[in-house]
Amino acid sequence: MTSNRSDKVSDLLKKEISTIITNYVKDPRLKNINITAVKVSDDIGIATVFFTVIGKSINKSESNIDKRILDKLSGMIRSNLAKNIKIRRVPKINFRFDESIEYSENIERLLRNLK
Repeated sequence: MTSNRSDKVSDLLKKEISTIITNYVKDPRLKNINITAVKVSDDIGIATVFFTVIGKSINKSESNIDKRILDKLSGMIRSNLAKNIKIRRVPKINFRFDESIEYSENIERLLRNLK
């Protein structure tokens, strides 16, 4: 069961990470990232950031974002979060492609084919 505090931290991190990507990221490959959700562990030690790529296909296989780029981005984001928000411990950031849109498109296509 998630706590109210972790939900508040998730919302704050989503807003701040989106702002950091918009204002501070210079890499053109990362300009089209859209943060869809942030899930924080109960001890606020790990934050999983779900993202999609704006203007690209919703399929993970067609997304051209490299894991190494996101790992470097997470360090920069973490240091900016430490400066911008008042939190005792800034969580470790893990990026994951948000497959929920792809999943819902697949369900819709299957339902249309049933008719």
